[in-house]
Amino acid sequence: MSSAIRIEIVHVLRDGPQRVNEIARITGLPQTTISRHLGVLRNGGVVIAQRHAQEVVYQIANPKIVNICDLMREVLVEEASRRSKLVEGFQDEHPG
Repeated sequence: MSSAIRIEIVHVLRDGPQRVNEIARITGLPQTTISRHLGVLRNGGVVIAQRHAQEVVYQIANPKIVNICDLMREVLVEEASRRSKLVEGFQDEHPG
């Protein structure tokens, strides 16, 4: 999950299973990039793949993974907000 692309893929899959080409369309990224990152996610047990005829459909392996990503996002937003306030406070104390 150290990649923004992988986090974005998990975000797309939160709404349900998707084919690689659909994930690529939603994210605006090349299908080869999506496939590579899905491979990493599959090897890590984050997503599972199921073959339907000639297509492979990916889905989140465990719904708790989405909860973890949501919590990570909240923490990052809070940290960014805190840092922004620190910078604003510094600029107020030391006008340019």
